[in-house]
Amino acid sequence: MRTQSIVHAVLLSLGLAFPAWAGPRALPPLPAPEQDAPPGHASRPPPVLPPAAARGQMLYENHCTACHESVVHIRSRQQVRSLPQLRDQVRRWADYSQLRWSGDEVEEVVRHLDSQYYRFERR
Repeated sequence: MRTQSIVHAVLLSLGLAFPAWAGPRALPPLPAPEQDAPPGHASRPPPVLPPAAARGQMLYENHCTACHESVVHIRSRQQVRSLPQLRDQVRRWADYSQLRWSGDEVEEVVRHLDSQYYRFERR
């Protein structure tokens, strides 16, 4: 009996056992299950996307700079001479890299490159 009391005391001090005389521990309430919102009400707010320029920059930096640096955009023998050519190049390399970018993502990268390096829109 004494050994059993000592074992219970050690386990209790370690937080591994509760004596029978102690009531059940109060647990925090579980979160309410998500319920479907009535039609016309959004259950979650729409995701917040960064502005197109920042998103285009992010896409470019995450996927394009692995193969080349910005120097390719300012070299003397540029292959891109117009905004449609820039758009075609971005789309071509996105397809080649199997990025599965949407048309909007391609446009965001084109806007970023144009504003950073080419400036076709201002011409």
